[in-house]
Amino acid sequence: MRKLRKKDLEKITVDRKIVEGIREGHSLTALTKSTGKGKGYVIKIRDQAIEHGYVAVANPEKKIYCKTSKEIPPYPEALFPLRDGRSEKAIETDAILDPKREWIKERIELGWSPQSIFEELPLSVPRSNFYRYIHRHKLMRSAPARNVMELVHSPGECLQVDWGKLFDVVDPVTKKKKTIWIFVGVLGHSRYEMARVVEKLDFETTAEVLISMFEELGGVPRKVTSDNPKVFVHEASKHEPTLNPAFERLASHYGFVVEALPPYSPEKKGKVERMVPMKRRLFESYDKSQYSLECAQSHMNKKMSIANERKHGTHLQKPLDVFLNDEASLLKPLPLLRYEVETITRSTVRSDGYVRFANKYYRVDTRLKGEIALVIGNSVQVSIYCNGRLLEVYERIQDKFTSKACKDHYKESWEKTLRDHGHYLKQAKIIGVNVERFVGIILARGEGFVDTRSVWGLLTLNKKYSNADIDKACLSALELSQVNLKTVHQLLNIMAKPKPKAPRHEEVLSAQTVGGKFARDMSEYKNHLRLVHSNQAH
Repeated sequence: MRKLRKKDLEKITVDRKIVEGIREGHSLTALTKSTGKGKGYVIKIRDQAIEHGYVAVANPEKKIYCKTSKEIPPYPEALFPLRDGRSEKAIETDAILDPKREWIKERIELGWSPQSIFEELPLSVPRSNFYRYIHRHKLMRSAPARNVMELVHSPGECLQVDWGKLFDVVDPVTKKKKTIWIFVGVLGHSRYEMARVVEKLDFETTAEVLISMFEELGGVPRKVTSDNPKVFVHEASKHEPTLNPAFERLASHYGFVVEALPPYSPEKKGKVERMVPMKRRLFESYDKSQYSLECAQSHMNKKMSIANERKHGTHLQKPLDVFLNDEASLLKPLPLLRYEVETITRSTVRSDGYVRFANKYYRVDTRLKGEIALVIGNSVQVSIYCNGRLLEVYERIQDKFTSKACKDHYKESWEKTLRDHGHYLKQAKIIGVNVERFVGIILARGEGFVDTRSVWGLLTLNKKYSNADIDKACLSALELSQVNLKTVHQLLNIMAKPKPKAPRHEEVLSAQTVGGKFARDMSEYKNHLRLVHSNQAH
């Protein structure tokens, strides 16, 4: 005998009252009123009582019944066999799923969602029957109802986005722990879902993900709704948030409006708010020991395909069908050129006038030393701003062996002469035509600082020799095909005399060194004293 439930005891009590009333001669109408049951139910119990021998028919025409010799069993024993209240579908589902009940319970205890359990279930049953089975046997507690504001969006109006942590894994190469993130987007009208698995949450990655979603949709919604992460919003506000300039440029390029929600108002993007936890549960069956970004994204794509081809609980249609039929044609067209994702950083102007961007340095005015510069860069160029004013635009340094970029108007004089061959040739021409030829041949070697050292040595010879002698020596060296500074020195020593030294004012009186110290000749002091005495006498 099966265990009696409260519902069974209530049925037994009502059935006994009806049967006892019939045995005592009460009418069916009276029993209907006393038990609160319908007349059809009373008739059904009467027929069962006749069938099991508790009641006999005294007069069929007048519908008079009487009791029999069969006694009614003591309470709470049932008068009739209790029927299973389950439907045929429920009985069939129970027969299929009961062998897997412990398997289902284990995964519920591990935190799996019913959706994940159903998708990994090694049995074939309808989804609705599976969910009824869980609730019928109270395998999972139902979550308390939440009051969420209903959001209604027209086709092509809004894309709600959200992101969060997916799971932690150990990198198979570095053996270090790293966090894997998920970025989710849901179209407000069709409920079409997209998800991307990423390893970073910087602006470059986020922008690329958002652009890839636009490309998957084949168009751009009129509005993108999000929370206030730093990659999107520079300063959150209840009324007028300040957007990240890089995200603002992205929005301008694709022509969508940014709706950064007020802080602490997740209900205003309810269609996507629960998406991150839901997508996290989709990875309950994923083998994280075999992680790779491509494998994880492939796993997510399969789940998204199932979700978009399953009837949604709101509009009771497949999101993919609603998107293709109602929404796709109303999206804004993609721009002709794909957006070049930019990076925005802040850098302090160093004392030498350089600001840092991506481990490279770009020159601005040294008078801005200590100021905070806003640096915006993409794969092609770098723009530098300060106090809202554009200072310079540089080609981005691509050579890994080059670390600095500087425009001519920022260079010091020594920096200009270091690389400006025209300056050397101009100085050489002042000395002589042959010197200019000589310097030109040296610089044409293209050996950089090695050449300029020789040129500087040649140009400074005019401190010791005349320009004419230097020009002659260079001509002779050219005729000998000996274009080097050493040969010019040797020729000058042979051909020319050094310039006479200019007299020094301090050498009007000869100086001598005595014992390592400068001293005048004593006769000079004597003459000096004689002059002094004669002046005093007058």
